[in-house]
Amino acid sequence: SSITICTKDKLPYFQKNELAKSCIEQLKADTQLHNVPVYAYCFMPDHLHLIIAPSAEKDIVEFVGEYKGRTTRIGWKFDINGKLWQTSFYDHFIRKEETVKDVVMYVLNNPVRKGLVLEWKDYPYSGSLIFEL
Repeated sequence: SSITICTKDKLPYFQKNELAKSCIEQLKADTQLHNVPVYAYCFMPDHLHLIIAPSAEKDIVEFVGEYKGRTTRIGWKFDINGKLWQTSFYDHFIRKEETVKDVVMYVLNNPVRKGLVLEWKDYPYSGSLIFEL
């Protein structure tokens, strides 16, 4: 699934470098704990893209809900009052004609399309917990 989670009120919280780094570390910890494969992630200033699959231990809704809760608590350490994320999230099921690689590359190139970097490899808040990039 291709997941998009927006920050509360679309505020650019992830312009705070340390918050983005802390949320990436939490993502790594959560995926290891629950064996959830993360094919790609990309923290944009006001939203997060994830390409993930469910595991035997966690379905996607549970995983995203728990991750949002943990990262909201991280946000409090960075003076974010209340919730870090909007209540819901967008889930796009990858169609047969779409390859995982194509969707991963689309997500990783989001910072390029938004003019944040010239090449996706230069963006520090994206990557894969499955693939060598």
